[in-house]
Amino acid sequence: MEKYLQIGKINLKHNILPHLLVTAAILFLSPLVLGVSNLEAPDTAKVLEMYVALTGIILLTPVFLPEQNKDLRDLVYSKYVKASSVYLVRIVEAVIAMGVFLGIYMWMLDNNNCQMDLIKYFGGTLAEMLFLGGIGILCYGLFDNLVIGYMVPIFYYIVAMGSGDRYLKMLYPFSMARGSYEEKIYLLIAGVVMITAGVALRSRRQSAGQ
Repeated sequence: MEKYLQIGKINLKHNILPHLLVTAAILFLSPLVLGVSNLEAPDTAKVLEMYVALTGIILLTPVFLPEQNKDLRDLVYSKYVKASSVYLVRIVEAVIAMGVFLGIYMWMLDNNNCQMDLIKYFGGTLAEMLFLGGIGILCYGLFDNLVIGYMVPIFYYIVAMGSGDRYLKMLYPFSMARGSYEEKIYLLIAGVVMITAGVALRSRRQSAGQ
């Protein structure tokens, strides 16, 4: 357990902290670009799905970022047994951070008299965050390129904002605003699968010495 705590401390200090600060700034500045008071339930869902969920890309995608530095990569993997263990700890930290930020933001919305189903909106938004971040992790693992890891989920988001409900079907990310939650189950499953695949690809690449 101690070695996993050490991995978490290193990740917090050298990797995730800037992304936490960016996420906090984005959410803190949201009242400047969004209405966050006295919202009806569908409008609250739109804020969560179309704005807050984007932070999943920021927090999850850079899981492999420290290994871009070869010296740091060699140091990490000479000290800890498995690359997958390092990635898993980073992902857990990111997911915890996502949940905390989401919970605080929803508490703020609730105090601003916004209508919502707290449990469904929390779970649905978190599922979308995992899905968008999972796309980023998978693409980063496939192409070993952080920019691609960011761009693909953003492109998916843009497509969804257009006529995505017609083409994306059960993977449409903005279903809560129209009162449908079934899609969130598929997003959650797809997100977990993509995160797992991305970690497996990256771990295999690391084992091969790439």
